[in-house]
Amino acid sequence: MNTNIVNLFNKTSSNGFLNISLANPLHPLDELEPPRIVDTVIEARPMHYTDVNGNRVIDPTRRGLHVAGTNDAPLNVVKPSYNFKGAQYGDLYNAMTSICKASGINCKGARVDSMKSGDGGMGTITLTLPEYTVETAKGDESQFQINGRTSFNGMWAVVLQIGAVRMVCTNGQVFVDSFSMYKAKHTISMDTEHAKRKLAAALNSYQHEAERWKHWTKNSITNREAFNIFAMASKCKFVLSKPTMSVTELMEEPEVYRNRSLQYLWNQYTTDEQKTLGSTHWAVYNAMTHWSTHAPAAKKTAEGSILAIKAKRIESVREAAKSLAA
Repeated sequence: MNTNIVNLFNKTSSNGFLNISLANPLHPLDELEPPRIVDTVIEARPMHYTDVNGNRVIDPTRRGLHVAGTNDAPLNVVKPSYNFKGAQYGDLYNAMTSICKASGINCKGARVDSMKSGDGGMGTITLTLPEYTVETAKGDESQFQINGRTSFNGMWAVVLQIGAVRMVCTNGQVFVDSFSMYKAKHTISMDTEHAKRKLAAALNSYQHEAERWKHWTKNSITNREAFNIFAMASKCKFVLSKPTMSVTELMEEPEVYRNRSLQYLWNQYTTDEQKTLGSTHWAVYNAMTHWSTHAPAAKKTAEGSILAIKAKRIESVREAAKSLAA
C-alpha cells in the first residue's frame, strides 16, 4: 500500500474530505431505502424446441434469462453452465454498501439512485456521499460517487467505479484516469481488506481529480481548441484533419453539421458553459459531461440501448478529456 493511501486512512480532515475512521465505522446506509431496481430479479428458465415428431421438448444446451414474474422474451440465451449467482441487482447494491461499511467511510447523508432498461436486462446503481464534497470554484461543488452496473443481456460485465456529480447541474463527472474498484463477468465477490484498499485508493484518486478540476477553471482555451476537443468526443475525424479551418467554416461542412453529438456539444458550450464558466478547460469539460449525462438519444433508440449509449459517451468524454489534462 503506498504512503498516500496509508495516510488517507490515518488522517482526519475538518472539511470531511478525508474523514475516514476505521475504528468507528458509521452505518447510515442501513437507513437508506434500497433502490427500486433491487426488486427486479433475473431467473434462468428451460428453453424448448420441437422435435421431428412435433413434440415440444426441453433443449439441454440452452437456458433463457428472464425477469421473474414476467412472460417476456428472454433477455439472453446462455449455456446451462452459465452462473450468475451473486450478480443480481440486489447483490450489486449489497456489495456497494458492504464496501462502504467495511472501509468505515463517512456515509452520513448518503443518497442512492438507480436506472434500468425497459426490459430489465441492464441496470446501474449510484451511491452519492456528500461528506466527500470538493469545491472547484466558489459555489461550484462536486460530490463523491460509487457507481455500479451490471447486465443480463451480454452488454456489460459487473463493474464498480468511482465518479462524482457536479451539484450545480447534476452532470456526472468523468475522471480522466479510469478507476475501477471491481470488474468481473458474472459474480460479485470482494473481501473486506481488498475493499478497504480499493476505496482508499479511490478517494485518493478523487482528490487528485478534484485538484485537476480546480486547475481547469483557470486554464483558458480558444474556440478552435475547444471545437477540437468536442470533435474527439463526438468521433468527428474531419475536424481534426482540417487544422487551418475556422469553427465558422467547419460548421458549414456536411461532416460537421450532420454530427448531432458535435452540434449538441458546441451549442451547450457556447450558449451555457462558456457564458457562466468562461473560455476555460472547465467549461469545455462541463459541456462534455452535460452531453454524456443529459443529451437525449435518437427518438427510435430502444430503451435497452440508452444506458449503453450513455456508457459509451462517458468513455468518449474520458478520452477527450485527456487532451485537456495534457
